[in-house]
Amino acid sequence: MAGTNRTGGAGGAGGSRTTVTLAGLGGSAAGGVVAAGGLGAGGAVITGGQLATGGITGTAGAVGLGGAATGGSPPAGGGSPGTGGMPGTGGRVQTGGSPGTGGFLGAGGSAVGTGGSATGGTTATCGNGTIDPGEQCDLGAGNEDAPAFLVTQAERGFAATPIVRAVSSAEFYDYRSASSHTGMEEAGSSRILLFVNSSALELALVVFHGIDLNSSGVEQPDAKVRMQFDGLPETTVVSVDDDDAADELWMPSPTTATGFWNFANNTDGGAISGLPFPGDWEISVTPSFDLGILFWTWAQSESSYVLMDLAQPLVIKAHSIPSPCRSDCTIPRCGDGILDGGEICDHGGRSGSGCSADCKSFE
Repeated sequence: MAGTNRTGGAGGAGGSRTTVTLAGLGGSAAGGVVAAGGLGAGGAVITGGQLATGGITGTAGAVGLGGAATGGSPPAGGGSPGTGGMPGTGGRVQTGGSPGTGGFLGAGGSAVGTGGSATGGTTATCGNGTIDPGEQCDLGAGNEDAPAFLVTQAERGFAATPIVRAVSSAEFYDYRSASSHTGMEEAGSSRILLFVNSSALELALVVFHGIDLNSSGVEQPDAKVRMQFDGLPETTVVSVDDDDAADELWMPSPTTATGFWNFANNTDGGAISGLPFPGDWEISVTPSFDLGILFWTWAQSESSYVLMDLAQPLVIKAHSIPSPCRSDCTIPRCGDGILDGGEICDHGGRSGSGCSADCKSFE
């Protein structure tokens, strides 16, 4: 149904960083060379041992919980190799050692400890400017993500995946019965997405709200939606205006567009085409869901959606070149399955994906 001209709003923002810490839970020890128990509860060395808690070896030190004897030379209490002996529960082989969770080779020994020098040795952090083991790159503060399309809302951001078809945005929208028919329509929902025509390399921003009763049998309550689009590249045009009335989605200036939709038992929406791809631009979308819409989602595919905040603007930022080093200390490359700046597509190492070997065109 046709809407009437109203006004919109403005805004949007976002960001992210990954940290991997190798430092251990217990450092070099949890209990000292001889620690609690010493050489025995009543033996040569009394409780406390040489270093006590925090020393070089373990929770109970070099000899262990029971030391050399409970009260004498080797009776009950652990003996030399017993419960508290050399390799016992608290000996050199136990929790708390030099590189592990604690001991030399015990629950967190030198090869595998939770906090030791192998799994988590000295301390390595992605973003410290040093290329540590397992990192492909590290530019410190220069690490950043530059996907082909980054969507942010408030403090949250994600790499957006366009929906690709070998048809125009108008054909994808499939306007009939006063409604869109993309196959993703839903009562009480508003969708927003990027669409790529792989035949003509057309990039469009598409929005639609509600569902068509005639084709779905599902009722859409009375609804009212407004949207303001700011920062549009001057190459953009409105390629779909849902009711062909030219008064529901229009461009009051070369860099702004306004949508105002009133509808019931059908959909309303439109498409803005001519976005440079690859390109460098930033568009903010400020919504106002006045009636009849309960959910606003970004469509990553026909079956994958990111739930957005109904009350917050979002920002779509395009990059024409990749980052030298991502925030997770990996280097962007064609074939890694991530659509980075400058790529038209990414085949993810799969043949027959429809993407060229250099990720610069569709086959």
